[in-house]
Amino acid sequence: MILMAIRAFTVSPQRAFPVKVLLPTMRIKDIHRYELKYILHRDQCQAVKETLADYVIPDSYGGESGQYTVTSLYFDTADYKAYWDKLDGHRFRRKVRVRVYGDQRVTPETPAFVEIKQRLDKTVSKRRVLLPYASAEALHRLPDLLTEVSIGKRPPTDSAVLEEVIYLHNTLQLQPACIVSYNRLAFNGGAYDPGLRITFDTNLKGRVHDLSLLSEGHAKNYYFAPPEWCVMEIKVNRRVPYWLTEVIGKHQCSIRRISKYCATLEFNHVILNRQHILM
Repeated sequence: MILMAIRAFTVSPQRAFPVKVLLPTMRIKDIHRYELKYILHRDQCQAVKETLADYVIPDSYGGESGQYTVTSLYFDTADYKAYWDKLDGHRFRRKVRVRVYGDQRVTPETPAFVEIKQRLDKTVSKRRVLLPYASAEALHRLPDLLTEVSIGKRPPTDSAVLEEVIYLHNTLQLQPACIVSYNRLAFNGGAYDPGLRITFDTNLKGRVHDLSLLSEGHAKNYYFAPPEWCVMEIKVNRRVPYWLTEVIGKHQCSIRRISKYCATLEFNHVILNRQHILM
């Protein structure tokens, strides 16, 4: 059953035995990629990671272990359009968020990414601009940054992303909706699978109050999923490698249509009287 569910993404085996990956390889990412998500129990997660050790390498961003913290401030409309687009399965949808990496104290100067995550049918893409956190958080001030692009202070590629974020902010009247944080363990494919990325997210927490990463008041995050849960995400350019489908089947991993953003809203009772993403 599990293998049938992902058969459309598989390819013929390139190898039928583990090949230890010794050297890092360059990640080759398509603009639009396939993303598969799974919810694993802690023990199941550990078993999968041990099996993957022969095929993947830790993300260099997280050091030798590939671990780092991810914290995101999500924006949405007053009636949570992004949430309902996800629940209703719209084939085209976008979310705007500000993301910071690492567990350091966030200051106005902390590097942050303003991101647009887009899904079209079964593919996802991400476009982003790096800014100081104070500039990233204030979406209504982003038009001022376009001036920096025009006079050459920022890369020209930033202009298109900034313009899209400004358009979404102005037309949808976006406002802060929730903050999501988790610990991530990330791996990239080896020489045979340069476009592959596998992540394991644990300590899944969030909040719908004090919606600024600068907040030091009552800014406490709460688990929106059991602490023993782990979200595994697989991203590929075109197809899941055959060896990975074998790993998924061996450890009985089942695809789940989960959104950390939606789960945070539901846990904090922002969304009522509708099916829940984690049920």
